[in-house]
Amino acid sequence: MLALNCLRQWAAEAGFDDCGAAQAVRLDTDAAYLQRWLQAGCNGSMQYMADNVEKRVNPQALVPDCKTVVVCVMSYYKQCSQPEGAPRIAMSGLSQNDYHDVMKRHLLMLERRITDETGLSAFSQEHQHLFCDSAPILERRWAQRAGLGWIGRNRQLIHPRLGSYVHIGILLMQATLADYSEPYVAEGCADCDRCVRQCPTGALRSDPFDARKCVSYLTIERKEPLEEQYLPAVRGVLYGCDICARACPYNTAPEQRDHEELAANPQLLGMTADDWSHTSRRQQIKLLHRLARRDNAGGEHGQDT
Repeated sequence: MLALNCLRQWAAEAGFDDCGAAQAVRLDTDAAYLQRWLQAGCNGSMQYMADNVEKRVNPQALVPDCKTVVVCVMSYYKQCSQPEGAPRIAMSGLSQNDYHDVMKRHLLMLERRITDETGLSAFSQEHQHLFCDSAPILERRWAQRAGLGWIGRNRQLIHPRLGSYVHIGILLMQATLADYSEPYVAEGCADCDRCVRQCPTGALRSDPFDARKCVSYLTIERKEPLEEQYLPAVRGVLYGCDICARACPYNTAPEQRDHEELAANPQLLGMTADDWSHTSRRQQIKLLHRLARRDNAGGEHGQDT
């Protein structure tokens, strides 16, 4: 059987900053919360959140005979700033490559190492089992169960050393490990509520969390015209929101990681308010995606996967 410390070493060699593993079980408590959240309409335009509910809470419904959930994280923290007056882009959107592609490349590296060492039976040959924001699975909960951090008051995974600026990748294995990570049970937020107080729309004050008020939702997911009450919060914002993340003490000085693939895109950092003013919002969003795709195409050549 594959030992956890060996898996963690292979994950580090594949480029991840941390890795853990949990036994695949149905998440009954999260299932009840998800149903309450959906019934309250907190998903807004995200109709896909109401689809495949059982798969979201049960990895064995996603990959039959799944026994192990492997969770890897990679920091995308970068010290950079946009020119004054430029429309704000969340830190994850400033990366020079699309993080979905970056994470999947490294997950594939880890999967190949596992299969080379343990055999093809470790993974399903019939079902997709490698994910990064691409499947109905509760990534943050599995990261917590895999010992990588806790879900903070900002509803994000907070890694004790890396903060919340991390991307999460998942591998669903059909093999059992010799040992598993201990779930992260400490409540690292304690009595801190800086993120709650800083949230401009009060989204973090709701129970259940009301995604319809979140600036990231309003600037990325929302399909309908915005109500007047939200216009001040999104003014000057192009894509996403880091307000709650910037307020978090664990993001004040996270451990530095050097992931060139996730470095800031110099073209985006160089665009001034005047540059952006000559484009429509639709053109701006297209530009973000085009730059990421272009850099991905260039970065894939010679990638050792």
